Amino acid sequence: MTTIHAWFSSEWALRHGSSIFRKPGGSTVNVTRMNLDPLSKSAEGQDEKYVGAVVCSEDGGCVQPNRLVDGISGRGISGQDRMQGVSP
Repeated sequence: MTTIHAWFSSEWALRHGSSIFRKPGGSTVNVTRMNLDPLSKSAEGQDEKYVGAVVCSEDGGCVQPNRLVDGISGRGISGQDRMQGVSP
């Protein structure tokens, strides 16, 4: 099982969405950015929190692909729906 380092930013997630990935222990976390380098920095300098290593997509780690919610308590729409102009 291959892992990759992951971060979460609420600011980024509200604008662009986030994905749900499985951690090696089986729990899941919301992820907005991944990188092989654990010391990598975000280009945008947003409010990122390191959430640890997650299982790579190729090994079945992606539980839910990128999804954008309609506000902090709203219903979600998928990235594919956003591209097609579908609203929640």
